[in-house]
Amino acid sequence: MKHIIKLLFLIYIIVLFAIQGDVPDRAVLVFILMIGVNVFKERFYDTVYATLASFILICIAIWLDRNFTFLLCIPIFDFIYQKRYLGVFPVAIMGLYFTPESEFPSLILIMSLCGILALVMEKAKAKESDYKNKFDEERRLRYELELTKVKLLNSAKDIAHLTEVSERNRIAREIHDNVGHGIAGILIQLQAADKLFDRNEKKSKEVLKKSIENLSDALTLLRNTVHNIKPQETLGVEYIKSVINNFGFCPIELKFYGDFGLLASSQLEILGLIVKEALTNAAKHSKATKVDITIDINEKYTRLYIKDNGVGYVELKEGLGISGMRERVLNLGGTISISSNNGFLIVCLLPMANQEGCDVV
Repeated sequence: MKHIIKLLFLIYIIVLFAIQGDVPDRAVLVFILMIGVNVFKERFYDTVYATLASFILICIAIWLDRNFTFLLCIPIFDFIYQKRYLGVFPVAIMGLYFTPESEFPSLILIMSLCGILALVMEKAKAKESDYKNKFDEERRLRYELELTKVKLLNSAKDIAHLTEVSERNRIAREIHDNVGHGIAGILIQLQAADKLFDRNEKKSKEVLKKSIENLSDALTLLRNTVHNIKPQETLGVEYIKSVINNFGFCPIELKFYGDFGLLASSQLEILGLIVKEALTNAAKHSKATKVDITIDINEKYTRLYIKDNGVGYVELKEGLGISGMRERVLNLGGTISISSNNGFLIVCLLPMANQEGCDVV
């Protein structure tokens, strides 16, 4: 835009000379120098010093020919665009000094328009620069957020692995301390009974009877140990059934296909949360009399389908429950679709292998 404004002034001076019918060589030289200075200024050295050089060159041109007076609008534009407002005064004084009184109004009007245009363009440039900086900052924060997300996912996997290893060690210690010593003692008693069988049959039978009693105690201890190790929380489809059993608003039909053992604990937890949220929304808004829930599990993905026969909720506003669902599903690399027309409908897909995250529908 700046180039076009300056070019218009140069064209105006050329037309002015053409109307007079005489284009002196010094005018051609001034045009060439002006074009060279402005090209150098715009491309390589756009500073206040280059603007001063352009102003001095125009003053020399005006001294040679008064027709160049209107070129003073160019440094006016540059000084205001560069926020060097003090530079406007010597340029304006020089223009008024060399311009006849009859041309004062037109010169002042053109200089004012150039100044206003330069001010508007400078403000627009400042806003554009500010927008670019904000966009770059937003992009940087987005990259940092993605990096933090990856670190959190990796940390979660490491914690899950460490928890699994710790649990295995605990189980091994429980079995070793509570059962291993007892079985080892029984083995020693049986070996002793075997050696005493030929020499002292009565003593051998006593040791054998004692070993049988100890073995029965060890078996009871093993059962108690396994019972104590087994988690109290329900797992697999029983966990989903326990969530449904706590909901008594309307009948629920549950269908499931596949092996719940393929699901990770985090995936099973999310399925339970989605079922809870769907049943809560159906009770609050949909006035449903029946809810259908289908869970399909295979080696590639898990699909959860929830549909009620209620009236739905026309102006569905996603609160913390639904937004939390979306975020959790996204973090596991899944997709979720929610519709509230003609009853609530939720369809969720969770990948079995990829846990990195993808777009939410």
